[in-house]
Amino acid sequence: MTTPRLASGGVVLAAAAAIAAADIAVLPGVLQRVLPSLLGAHAGNVALVETVFATAVFGILIVAALIAGALVGRNVAAAGPRPGPMAAIGLAVGIGGVSIATGYAAIAGTLTTGAGAGTGAGLLLLGAGAVAVQVVGEEVFFRGWLQPALVDRWSPAAGVVATALLFAGLHVVGGARAPLSIANLFLGGLMFGLFALRGRGLAGAVGVHFGWNATEQLVWGLDPNPGVGGFGAIADRDLAGAALWGGSGEGLNASIGMTAVLLAILAALALSRWRSPRD
Repeated sequence: MTTPRLASGGVVLAAAAAIAAADIAVLPGVLQRVLPSLLGAHAGNVALVETVFATAVFGILIVAALIAGALVGRNVAAAGPRPGPMAAIGLAVGIGGVSIATGYAAIAGTLTTGAGAGTGAGLLLLGAGAVAVQVVGEEVFFRGWLQPALVDRWSPAAGVVATALLFAGLHVVGGARAPLSIANLFLGGLMFGLFALRGRGLAGAVGVHFGWNATEQLVWGLDPNPGVGGFGAIADRDLAGAALWGGSGEGLNASIGMTAVLLAILAALALSRWRSPRD
């Protein structure tokens, strides 16, 4: 790796960090001040507010990535040569991974039944749309723009690891504090990065990321913990008790069960046959 390429990658990484940190740290506060007047009588609609938040915050990441990609002639939203199979595999891994981690919590005795289950199909669809906006925003920004830019300048391993570190750092800005939670977010970033690298596009990464987040929030109702979000959940479950098994405010993200699942998925990805964009 030459010094100019190392420095160029550092500039790209610093620019991405500045954009993401400003977006996550500043925009939510601005929205909290202006939304009550903008939404008027609808300001108390939690689902609507959460949808607007997701669209604004993660929409900025999409726009920033599209602009950066246009400047260098890269399609940051490319799905890859086999988008259907990769998205399906990713979706299955995301749904299964969260469900297995939830099962570990049940075995450890931290899984309890909340009081917020049951919601309309319309709210669930709206919630799925909000999750999709968040997922697409993060994947286009991190795995569509940043990771390929770093892979080009450094190496596939360095690009995936550096992007995963910044991905975890973004969530620290967003409120993650537990060391295990931050470690799991880093492992999750590695998982998304390897899916994108293997699929030579975003389809697999978006699939696993959406399956993971939607299952955690809208199926099991584990995010937030305790309670459910504004869109409700099919089966509200809470985590209470040992923090090591998710019984803290950071829920499943801070669970050793999630660590085990993520490590197993990463091991499977590492042992399987895959090609990088340079091959």
